[in-house]
Amino acid sequence: MAVAQALGSAQRILITSHRSPDGDALGSELALWEACSQLGKQAWVVNRDPHPPSLSFLPHLDRILVVDQVPAWLLEQTDLVVFLECPGSDRPGFPELLTKPLVNVDHHLDNPQYGAVNYLDPQAPAVGEMLLAVVDAAGVRLSPSMATCLYTALVTDTGDFRYANTTARAFAAAQRLVEAGAQPAVIAEALNDHVPERVVRLQAMVLATLEMLAQGRVAVITCTAEMLKQAQAQPQDTEDMVNLPRAIDGVRVAVFFKALTPGAVRVSLRSKGSINVQALAATFGGGGHENAAGLTFVGSLEQARAHLLPKVCQLVESA
Repeated sequence: MAVAQALGSAQRILITSHRSPDGDALGSELALWEACSQLGKQAWVVNRDPHPPSLSFLPHLDRILVVDQVPAWLLEQTDLVVFLECPGSDRPGFPELLTKPLVNVDHHLDNPQYGAVNYLDPQAPAVGEMLLAVVDAAGVRLSPSMATCLYTALVTDTGDFRYANTTARAFAAAQRLVEAGAQPAVIAEALNDHVPERVVRLQAMVLATLEMLAQGRVAVITCTAEMLKQAQAQPQDTEDMVNLPRAIDGVRVAVFFKALTPGAVRVSLRSKGSINVQALAATFGGGGHENAAGLTFVGSLEQARAHLLPKVCQLVESA
């Protein structure tokens, strides 16, 4: 496998993923870091944004460097960069890394193969599942801590095995990871039952903004910087809140507007069934999966709503 060969040929490897890392991004990064360490490589995980509190249980979190720009000393030392779960080379927010030999591992439909080495599989339930093939090809032992990271990647990207990407491959990978030491009950409790108070308070404020459009088939929620301040919360605390309105009976698409910085609005989209929100996000420069996508709208919250919501309603009505 080309990815394993690239890892074997490198000595100093920098691993990163998209901004606002989720379970698949973070779990895959940390598992790959350990795999590189087993191979005797010097490896770093570098992210632009902190992890959400729900992922604080993952092993090796102390190995992550959160920065706005890759330090010059690290950039100079790195001889290979690995992008995980990034459908575009701009997703990590580190343009300086594009000067380095790049490995691109992803399962998004719209990945343009921007790496020197590309391992793309849109049928994969998670990048964490894809890394099992990398681990095997590299001859790395699947340790309990790696299994924990990769199981977390798998379970979060399949929505606790509820989404359409929950295939036989997903269950086969889950079985292998459990056999290697991942503990589903422990991981489920860590992901779902240790929510900080500030997150619950923020959820209450966000859910108070709930709007129902298109005869109840579109649910819209909003978070502002003022809400974060009142709840004493952080941007990463909004992770997964879009799934709350998605669960409402009759809702086909959930839209989450996050107006947290002046002049830009982050929008998360979640859908059910055959409604393709990835295609809609792509028209605004975003991307993702068919049922889970996102974009950044440059402008005000009011402008974002005016441009996006009519298209979401049209998408639902034409489905």
